[in-house]
Amino acid sequence: MPSENTTIQASDGGAMPCYLSTPDSGSGPCVVLIPSIMGVAADIEDYTNRLAVEGFTACAIDPFWRDEDPGVLAPASDARDRAFARMGRVDRAVNMDDLQSIINDLKSRPTCNGKVAVMGFCFGGSYAYLGCAQMDTDAGIAFHSGAISDVIEDSHDFAAPVVFFWGDQDQAAPKEEVDKVQAHFSKLPNARVEIFPGGVHGFMQYTNPAAFNEEICNSSWAGAMEVLKGI
Repeated sequence: MPSENTTIQASDGGAMPCYLSTPDSGSGPCVVLIPSIMGVAADIEDYTNRLAVEGFTACAIDPFWRDEDPGVLAPASDARDRAFARMGRVDRAVNMDDLQSIINDLKSRPTCNGKVAVMGFCFGGSYAYLGCAQMDTDAGIAFHSGAISDVIEDSHDFAAPVVFFWGDQDQAAPKEEVDKVQAHFSKLPNARVEIFPGGVHGFMQYTNPAAFNEEICNSSWAGAMEVLKGI
Protein backbone atom coordinates (compact mmCIF):
# COMPACT_ATOMS: atom_id res chain seq x y z
CA MET A 1 0.00 0.00 0.00
CA PRO A 2 2.13 2.92 -1.23
CA SER A 3 1.50 6.22 0.59
CA GLU A 4 3.19 9.56 0.14
CA ASN A 5 3.03 13.28 0.66
CA THR A 6 2.86 14.73 -2.83
CA THR A 7 1.35 17.58 -4.84
CA ILE A 8 -1.29 17.74 -7.55
CA GLN A 9 -1.46 20.64 -9.97
CA ALA A 10 -4.32 23.08 -9.52
CA SER A 11 -6.16 24.58 -12.49
CA ASP A 12 -4.26 27.86 -12.02
CA GLY A 13 -0.91 26.05 -11.99
CA GLY A 14 -0.36 25.95 -8.24
CA ALA A 15 0.86 22.81 -6.47
CA MET A 16 -1.71 21.44 -4.02
CA PRO A 17 -0.22 19.48 -1.10
CA CYS A 18 -1.89 16.07 -0.76
CA TYR A 19 -1.51 12.83 1.13
CA LEU A 20 -2.02 10.03 -1.42
CA SER A 21 -2.47 6.34 -0.72
CA THR A 22 -3.01 3.72 -3.43
CA PRO A 23 -3.97 0.04 -3.35
CA ASP A 24 -1.32 -2.61 -3.85
CA SER A 25 -3.04 -3.94 -6.95
CA GLY A 26 -6.11 -3.64 -9.14
CA SER A 27 -8.36 -0.66 -9.58
CA GLY A 28 -11.45 0.73 -7.93
CA PRO A 29 -13.19 3.99 -7.11
CA CYS A 30 -11.11 6.91 -5.89
CA VAL A 31 -11.94 8.89 -2.76
CA VAL A 32 -11.05 12.50 -2.00
CA LEU A 33 -10.87 13.27 1.72
CA ILE A 34 -11.41 16.83 2.91
CA PRO A 35 -10.49 17.38 6.57
CA SER A 36 -11.60 19.57 9.41
CA ILE A 37 -10.30 23.10 9.90
CA MET A 38 -7.29 21.57 11.66
CA GLY A 39 -5.96 20.13 8.38
CA VAL A 40 -4.69 16.73 7.26
CA ALA A 41 -3.79 15.44 10.72
CA ALA A 42 -2.65 11.92 11.62
CA ASP A 43 -6.19 10.56 11.84
CA ILE A 44 -7.02 11.75 8.32
CA GLU A 45 -3.85 10.11 7.02
CA ASP A 46 -4.90 6.88 8.75
CA TYR A 47 -8.33 6.94 7.11
CA THR A 48 -6.66 7.55 3.76
CA ASN A 49 -4.50 4.48 4.29
CA ARG A 50 -7.47 2.39 5.40
CA LEU A 51 -9.26 3.25 2.19
CA ALA A 52 -6.28 2.09 0.15
CA VAL A 53 -6.26 -1.22 2.02
CA GLU A 54 -9.90 -1.63 0.95
CA GLY A 55 -8.91 -1.12 -2.70
CA PHE A 56 -9.59 2.60 -3.14
CA THR A 57 -7.18 5.23 -4.41
CA ALA A 58 -7.48 7.84 -1.66
CA CYS A 59 -6.21 11.39 -1.51
CA ALA A 60 -6.48 13.78 1.44
CA ILE A 61 -6.13 17.42 0.48
CA ASP A 62 -5.31 20.54 2.44
CA PRO A 63 -8.19 22.93 1.69
CA PHE A 64 -6.18 25.78 3.22
CA TRP A 65 -3.04 25.39 1.14
CA ARG A 66 -3.56 28.82 -0.43
CA ASP A 67 -4.04 30.52 2.93
CA GLU A 68 -1.42 32.53 4.80
CA ASP A 69 -1.59 29.86 7.54
CA PRO A 70 -1.67 26.49 5.71
CA GLY A 71 -1.05 22.90 6.76
CA VAL A 72 -1.82 20.96 9.92
CA LEU A 73 -2.42 23.02 13.04
CA ALA A 74 -0.86 21.04 15.85
CA PRO A 75 -2.50 21.25 19.29
CA ALA A 76 -1.55 24.59 20.80
CA SER A 77 -3.21 27.35 22.74
CA ASP A 78 -3.95 29.35 19.60
CA ALA A 79 -4.66 26.48 17.19
CA ARG A 80 -8.45 26.74 17.24
CA ASP A 81 -8.39 30.50 16.82
CA ARG A 82 -6.06 30.15 13.83
CA ALA A 83 -8.22 27.37 12.39
CA PHE A 84 -11.43 29.39 12.60
CA ALA A 85 -9.64 32.42 11.19
CA ARG A 86 -8.50 30.60 8.08
CA MET A 87 -11.91 28.99 7.66
CA GLY A 88 -13.32 32.51 7.51
CA ARG A 89 -10.93 33.34 4.68
CA VAL A 90 -11.89 30.36 2.49
CA ASP A 91 -13.21 30.97 -1.00
CA ARG A 92 -15.58 28.05 -1.58
CA ALA A 93 -15.60 28.50 -5.36
CA VAL A 94 -11.81 28.26 -5.47
CA ASN A 95 -11.90 25.16 -3.28
CA MET A 96 -14.43 23.60 -5.66
CA ASP A 97 -12.08 24.28 -8.57
CA ASP A 98 -9.29 22.60 -6.60
CA LEU A 99 -11.54 19.63 -5.86
CA GLN A 100 -12.24 19.25 -9.56
CA SER A 101 -8.49 19.29 -10.29
CA ILE A 102 -7.93 16.54 -7.72
CA ILE A 103 -10.76 14.47 -9.17
CA ASN A 104 -9.42 14.84 -12.71
CA ASP A 105 -5.96 13.74 -11.60
CA LEU A 106 -7.18 10.72 -9.66
CA LYS A 107 -9.44 9.56 -12.48
CA SER A 108 -6.45 9.55 -14.81
CA ARG A 109 -4.58 7.03 -12.65
CA PRO A 110 -4.62 3.31 -13.51
CA THR A 111 -5.71 2.43 -9.96
CA CYS A 112 -8.97 4.38 -10.45
CA ASN A 113 -11.87 2.82 -12.34
CA GLY A 114 -13.44 6.19 -13.15
CA LYS A 115 -15.73 6.34 -10.11
CA VAL A 116 -15.11 8.97 -7.45
CA ALA A 117 -16.47 9.82 -4.01
CA VAL A 118 -15.84 12.74 -1.68
CA MET A 119 -15.50 12.11 2.05
CA GLY A 120 -15.66 15.11 4.34
CA PHE A 121 -14.89 15.59 8.00
CA CYS A 122 -16.39 18.60 9.83
CA PHE A 123 -15.48 21.51 7.52
CA GLY A 124 -15.20 19.06 4.61
CA GLY A 125 -18.78 17.87 4.89
CA SER A 126 -20.27 20.51 2.60
CA TYR A 127 -17.89 19.46 -0.17
CA ALA A 128 -19.05 15.85 0.13
CA TYR A 129 -22.52 17.10 -0.70
CA LEU A 130 -21.48 19.66 -3.32
CA GLY A 131 -19.36 17.10 -5.14
CA CYS A 132 -22.51 15.13 -5.92
CA ALA A 133 -24.75 18.14 -6.48
CA GLN A 134 -22.45 20.18 -8.69
CA MET A 135 -19.85 17.78 -10.07
CA ASP A 136 -21.85 14.58 -10.44
CA THR A 137 -19.50 12.56 -8.26
CA ASP A 138 -20.59 9.01 -7.50
CA ALA A 139 -21.01 9.29 -3.71
CA GLY A 140 -20.71 11.74 -0.84
CA ILE A 141 -19.95 10.82 2.78
CA ALA A 142 -19.64 13.23 5.68
CA PHE A 143 -18.77 12.74 9.33
CA HIS A 144 -19.94 15.38 11.86
CA SER A 145 -20.24 17.95 9.10
CA GLY A 146 -20.40 21.64 9.71
CA ALA A 147 -23.41 23.58 8.41
CA ILE A 148 -24.58 22.71 4.91
CA SER A 149 -28.10 24.13 4.92
CA ASP A 150 -26.71 27.26 3.26
CA VAL A 151 -25.71 25.27 0.15
CA ILE A 152 -28.33 22.55 -0.29
CA GLU A 153 -31.09 24.67 -1.77
CA ASP A 154 -28.86 25.99 -4.55
CA SER A 155 -27.98 22.54 -5.83
CA HIS A 156 -29.79 20.38 -8.38
CA ASP A 157 -31.31 17.00 -7.64
CA PHE A 158 -29.07 13.99 -8.10
CA ALA A 159 -29.21 10.23 -7.62
CA ALA A 160 -25.76 9.49 -6.19
CA PRO A 161 -25.74 8.01 -2.67
CA VAL A 162 -25.05 10.50 0.09
CA VAL A 163 -24.86 9.82 3.81
CA PHE A 164 -24.19 12.26 6.63
CA PHE A 165 -23.26 10.92 10.07
CA TRP A 166 -23.94 13.14 13.07
CA GLY A 167 -24.03 12.77 16.82
CA ASP A 168 -27.10 14.10 18.58
CA GLN A 169 -24.89 16.20 20.86
CA ASP A 170 -23.01 17.93 18.05
CA GLN A 171 -22.72 21.58 19.03
CA ALA A 172 -21.67 22.51 15.47
CA ALA A 173 -24.81 20.96 13.97
CA PRO A 174 -27.82 21.79 16.18
CA LYS A 175 -31.11 19.98 15.71
CA GLU A 176 -32.54 22.75 13.53
CA GLU A 177 -29.63 22.34 11.09
CA VAL A 178 -29.95 18.56 10.97
CA ASP A 179 -33.72 18.82 10.50
CA LYS A 180 -33.23 21.08 7.46
CA VAL A 181 -30.78 18.62 5.93
CA GLN A 182 -33.06 15.65 6.60
CA ALA A 183 -35.98 17.45 4.99
CA HIS A 184 -33.91 18.20 1.88
CA PHE A 185 -32.42 14.71 1.73
CA SER A 186 -35.92 13.20 1.86
CA LYS A 187 -36.44 14.64 -1.65
CA LEU A 188 -33.40 12.79 -3.03
CA PRO A 189 -33.55 9.08 -3.88
CA ASN A 190 -30.35 7.94 -2.14
CA ALA A 191 -29.56 10.55 0.52
CA ARG A 192 -29.88 9.97 4.23
CA VAL A 193 -28.78 11.16 7.65
CA GLU A 194 -27.69 8.82 10.44
CA ILE A 195 -27.69 10.15 13.99
CA PHE A 196 -25.82 8.56 16.88
CA PRO A 197 -27.00 9.12 20.45
CA GLY A 198 -24.34 10.71 22.62
CA GLY A 199 -22.05 11.64 19.74
CA VAL A 200 -20.39 15.05 19.86
CA HIS A 201 -18.63 17.05 17.18
CA GLY A 202 -15.42 15.30 16.15
CA PHE A 203 -16.34 11.72 17.08
CA MET A 204 -14.15 10.37 14.25
CA GLN A 205 -10.99 12.22 15.29
CA TYR A 206 -8.76 10.40 17.73
CA THR A 207 -6.47 13.42 17.60
CA ASN A 208 -9.26 15.10 19.60
CA PRO A 209 -9.57 12.74 22.60
CA ALA A 210 -12.33 14.77 24.23
CA ALA A 211 -14.60 14.18 21.23
CA PHE A 212 -13.47 10.81 19.83
CA ASN A 213 -15.95 7.95 20.26
CA GLU A 214 -14.59 4.60 19.11
CA GLU A 215 -17.96 2.85 18.93
CA ILE A 216 -19.59 5.59 16.86
CA CYS A 217 -16.46 5.89 14.75
CA ASN A 218 -16.50 2.18 13.90
CA SER A 219 -20.23 2.16 13.15
CA SER A 220 -20.12 5.16 10.86
CA TRP A 221 -16.98 3.92 9.11
CA ALA A 222 -18.74 0.62 8.39
CA GLY A 223 -21.66 2.59 6.94
CA ALA A 224 -19.28 4.60 4.79
CA MET A 225 -17.66 1.42 3.45
CA GLU A 226 -21.08 0.06 2.53
CA VAL A 227 -21.72 3.14 0.42
CA LEU A 228 -18.30 3.13 -1.22
CA LYS A 229 -18.38 -0.55 -2.08
CA GLY A 230 -21.77 -0.08 -3.68
CA ILE A 231 -20.73 2.48 -6.30
